[in-house]
Amino acid sequence: MKLSNPLFTLDHERLKKDLAFIRGEKFSRFIRRRTVFYMDGYRYAYAAAKKRWNIDFAFFEAGHEIVKPVYLSGSLNEKAAEIWWRKMHENPQFTRQLIRELEILIKSTKRLARSIPRRELAPKEIERAIRAYLSWWVAFFELAYLWFAVENIKDKLEAEIQGAWRGSRKGLQQFLDGVYRPTQWPRSSLEQRDLLKIAGLKGESQVRALTNHTQKYRHLALHDTLADTPFDLGYFETRLKVLLNTNEYRRTKKILESADAEIRRANQLLRRSELPSSIKRRIHFVRSYMFLRTESIDYVTTVYEAYQRVFVSFARLFGLSIYEALHMTYQEILLSLRRGKLAKPKSEIRGRADHGYAYLIAPHASFLVTGADVDRLQALIIPRGEGIHKLQRVKGQTAYSGKVKGIVRVILDSHRANELKEGEILVTAMTNPEYVPAMKRSAGIITNEGGILCHAAIMSREFQKPCIIGTRNATDVFATGDVIFLDADDGIAKILHKKSL
Repeated sequence: MKLSNPLFTLDHERLKKDLAFIRGEKFSRFIRRRTVFYMDGYRYAYAAAKKRWNIDFAFFEAGHEIVKPVYLSGSLNEKAAEIWWRKMHENPQFTRQLIRELEILIKSTKRLARSIPRRELAPKEIERAIRAYLSWWVAFFELAYLWFAVENIKDKLEAEIQGAWRGSRKGLQQFLDGVYRPTQWPRSSLEQRDLLKIAGLKGESQVRALTNHTQKYRHLALHDTLADTPFDLGYFETRLKVLLNTNEYRRTKKILESADAEIRRANQLLRRSELPSSIKRRIHFVRSYMFLRTESIDYVTTVYEAYQRVFVSFARLFGLSIYEALHMTYQEILLSLRRGKLAKPKSEIRGRADHGYAYLIAPHASFLVTGADVDRLQALIIPRGEGIHKLQRVKGQTAYSGKVKGIVRVILDSHRANELKEGEILVTAMTNPEYVPAMKRSAGIITNEGGILCHAAIMSREFQKPCIIGTRNATDVFATGDVIFLDADDGIAKILHKKSL
C-alpha cells in the first residue's frame, strides 16, 4: 500500500472544492477519545470505501482536549442504504455476502491479535506489524464505514413488511416489536453471563475462574484507543462482589434469562411468520448485523491490546510515551523506523498530543493541522451552534420503554463511567462494554447517537432500563446534577430542575 501524509497546512485553494462539498452536507456529531494514528487510518480506509461504493463523504475531528467532537457526513448512511437496498433486490445472495465478509473480518482480527509476540519488538518487527495493521484496518473500515446504514435499511424493511403483512395490526406490531434482536449475544454480553457463573462457584474454584476471566476479557476496556488500560483483576472482583449478594445474583440471572428468551422469541416470530422468504432473508441480515457489528468491535479491542506491545516498543526506541506515539501518521512512524530517528520533531508530535489537532478527510484532500489552524478549520467546516444549552428537552428513539425521574450524570469519557451512582440517569454520546456496569446501576439511559440496533439499545433491553437513543444533543442540553423526567414510552426527556450553579 502506497503511503502518504495529509496536508499539514491550510491550503485554501486545495480546500476550496471540499468546502463546497461540505456546505451541502449535514453532519452527524459524535464525541470520541481518538488520536492522529486512528484518523490517519480512516484516511486510507476512506479511499478504499470511496472506490468500492462510489460514495463521497467527509469525516472531521477537531479539538484541543483528549475527548473531541467528531463529524461524519449525515448523508453517508442514506447513500449506503440506497446502494445496499438496491443490491439486495438485484442479488438475493448479497446479504449473505456482507455477513460472510464481516465474519471473515472477525477471523482476520483474531489472527492479527495472535500474531504479535508477547515481548518487546525489534524495529523490523514493528514495521511489519504496522503495515499489517494498516492492511487490516483498511479492509475492516472499507465495510465498517457503511455499517450504520443497516438502521436505514431496517426502516425500509419495516415498510416492506407492512405491505406484505397478512395478519392483524396487533400481530404486526408484536412482530415488529419482537423480531429485531441479535441472532446471538456478542462477546461483551457473554462476559456478563460468564461472570454470573463464577458467582455461583466457591472457594479456590471461584478465584481461579476469575483470574482466567480477567485474562479472557480484559481487552474489553480498550474501546477508544490502544493507549487505554485493560481491565484488571480488581475491576472484575468489584463486579463479582456485587453479584455475591443473593438478591442481586437472582435479579441479574432473571434479567439475562429474560434477554435470552427474547432472542428465542425473535427466532420463533421470524420462523412462524408468513412473510415472503426474500423479506425474511433481509430481516435475518439486519439481526445478524446487530450481532456481528458489536462482536467485531469487541474483537477489535483484542488487536488494540496486542498492539500495545508494538507501540510500547516503538515509543521506547524514540523516547516517547505510547500516547504521544499514537499522534503520528503511518508514514511518519514507518519513516522513523527506516531512518532510525523521528521523521517529525518531537515537539510537533507532543504538540498534537498535548494541545490537540484538527483532521479533515474529504473527497479531494485531507488535512492535519495544529495550533490556531485547529479553530480556523473548525470554523470553516462546522458553524458555531447557538442556543443549544437553552433547550429544556430532547427527543429520540425508544430503545426500551418506561418512565423514570432522576438525577443526570453526563459522561463523555468511558474511563469515567464508574462515576455514575446507583439510580442516576446516564447521559452519554454512545455506549460500549466499558459502560456496562454503569448501565446496570443506572435508572435510565439517554444517548446522542445510535439506532434501535446499537449497543445501548441492545443492553437497555437486556437490563430492562428505560432508554432513548439518537437524541443528537442530550450531552449538550443536560448537565450532571440536573433533575429530569425520562419518558422512554414517548421518546422524550425533559428538565424538571436545573442544577444549581
